[in-house]
Amino acid sequence: MRHAALALAVALSTGAAAASCTDAGVLPIPPPPAALSDALLRVQGRFCTDPPESIVFPLKVLFLVDQSGSLQCTDAQNRRFQALDELVGELRRNPNASFAFVGFSSWSRELPFTRDRAQIDQFLDPSGGLGPATDYQGALATALRLLETDMIDAGPSLRTRTKYVIVFVSDGVPEPRCNAGCEDDERTCADGRDNDGDGLSDGSDPDCVGVTDHATHPDSNYGVCNTDREVGDDVYVDYEGICPAYNQPEQILQRVFELRALADLYSVGALTLHTVLLFAPQADVEAVCPGASAAFGYNGGQARALLQQMAQAGGGSFRDVNIATTGHFFDFDFVTLESREWLTDLVAANANARRAVAGFGLGATGVLADSDGDGVPDEVERALSTSVTSPESDGGDHYGDLLELRERDAGFDARDPALPAAPCADASDLDGDGLSDCEEAWLGTGMRDPDTDNDGIIDWLEVVAGTDPLVDDGARDLDFDGVSNRDELRGGSNPLAADAATYRDERVLYGLTDVGDVAVDDGTGKTTVRHCYDFDVSRVPLAPTELGADRGRNRVMIYAHERPLALAGTESRVSVVCAEVRYEGPTAKVPADGRVDWSEAAWARDHEELLAKRDALVACRPGGHVPADVRRSDLDDLVHDCLDDKAALGDRLYRGAELTDLLAGALDNRLRPRWAATPSALWKPIESFDADRDCVRPEEPQLVFALLDRLRACLACPEPPGNTAVTP
Repeated sequence: MRHAALALAVALSTGAAAASCTDAGVLPIPPPPAALSDALLRVQGRFCTDPPESIVFPLKVLFLVDQSGSLQCTDAQNRRFQALDELVGELRRNPNASFAFVGFSSWSRELPFTRDRAQIDQFLDPSGGLGPATDYQGALATALRLLETDMIDAGPSLRTRTKYVIVFVSDGVPEPRCNAGCEDDERTCADGRDNDGDGLSDGSDPDCVGVTDHATHPDSNYGVCNTDREVGDDVYVDYEGICPAYNQPEQILQRVFELRALADLYSVGALTLHTVLLFAPQADVEAVCPGASAAFGYNGGQARALLQQMAQAGGGSFRDVNIATTGHFFDFDFVTLESREWLTDLVAANANARRAVAGFGLGATGVLADSDGDGVPDEVERALSTSVTSPESDGGDHYGDLLELRERDAGFDARDPALPAAPCADASDLDGDGLSDCEEAWLGTGMRDPDTDNDGIIDWLEVVAGTDPLVDDGARDLDFDGVSNRDELRGGSNPLAADAATYRDERVLYGLTDVGDVAVDDGTGKTTVRHCYDFDVSRVPLAPTELGADRGRNRVMIYAHERPLALAGTESRVSVVCAEVRYEGPTAKVPADGRVDWSEAAWARDHEELLAKRDALVACRPGGHVPADVRRSDLDDLVHDCLDDKAALGDRLYRGAELTDLLAGALDNRLRPRWAATPSALWKPIESFDADRDCVRPEEPQLVFALLDRLRACLACPEPPGNTAVTP
């Protein structure tokens, strides 16, 4: 038959030649011109903030607990420890709550913040011992150091969400109380010496007037006050110098003000100090400790007044607790901070296209390809003999080409793995901002903060463009072209070159619609209420990249910054969505119309079509229905049996493994859809985002649909009557 068809074709050709009236050669008909497309992309979709309950708001409770000897009389049954134990047990139900302790007498014993019950119990054990003094000032100084250390260790993004609650518990006035100076107690006013060096001694020194009145000369009660020796840090930890004022009310209140100032200095979510005065009826005290009033000098009125002032200065509450009758000692506000999240910034950038790159003196204009996404355009890499397809040309020192080229004068070399002399031992990027931890250490940016200066632009984009990731310079205009740095970075123009016309005519455009609170499917059938926004990002530039089999790949990243705006100064949380498209030039662009439609309606349509085509294919099997035992492996077998291990889908040839991967990405083994339930679920937290895993190819649904149609055709199935989806 093949020979007959060939003979017929030859005959037709001969006859046509004989009938010709001219000897001119037959001109081939040119193919139609390829459709041209622009180098721009538009992405539409939805972003939903995290629900308040999913946001980690740490609660940190610091107890400053008086362990002076007087408490053996005031609280002989150790009810304070029982109350603390019950409170810790209740608060530990919150997995974000942790606890620290400072036990104080003449010394301060501390436990940094922990959830370890065994460590906490050591501070709730009455056998821990009591001491001879009630050193308010030393306890508050210890608390200052403990809290500042914790705030520094927490980092800015976490501490802005943290609520610190300090509870100060005592049964009496601060002791020792010292006036400034070395000659104001009964001993120094009767030793015949000029103890304070003012040229006067004993009765001739005005400091000694009324020295027997211990209310005005409390130094007489405490041998430490007028000692001429240095006091070690193991006791009276805030006692500095010789004969200083110590534990005076103004000093104690100053330490409370300093605690509150820490909250402002480190921008913590909240910090309050509450105070508790423990007391028992005098008859109960004397029954346990006869003569206790004389021995310990109880002064409830003075203690009450000072603790009330401390609570007021600390923004908290004061409790006057009768241990004999009160069951609840610590009914303060321990509720963790909570705030609804709001979208504050949306920034789109193509990882493989560069219009604004600082530091290389580029003379070219327009959009340049950056095939390996390292921040250095391909034409610069070729000129400098670095790799166009690898972000680390020297192959393994974990410093990218961009940093090494910029820092050549500091001993870096993008082509020499031996430079710098101290290579980075770890390629990790804890905050996912595109800078390795070693690069962040070199630059001084935060390893766990993708937007160190909190200006709404991630550190990597600032480093590429040449703005300062350590300083919020978004409102500045470094190139004096009338467009702020932040607007240029969001628009994709160059903040270091006067290009107002480019910004005006070619910038990335953003449309945003606040759709309010929406019940969002979390993928498990449960819904959570989130604040959602529909976005429309257009005029994102594309560039023809060189990546072998991935030639033309462009990864367009969109960064969403959200903050709990009810908490001033809070660091943003950053999420990412990535559209992976192809652009090899004006005749090879996928999607051809340059539109990625991840709207709710389009997403629902794709899901419905997937179910319909799945069911139509499975219904072709014997029996004409959807059997419960059909698995994706059956479809994989069908791929190998029907398609000869390859098939053309769209404008590309896909081999068998790629075809089965397409099916695996769309359907699980029981043929249930694997695509995200809603387009908002495409967003990933930046710290866990992996481009190779999480970038989404918008043409994939159409490829899957075409593959399912090809498999149906292979089975010679009749056209289905409708697109009614049946769940297996």
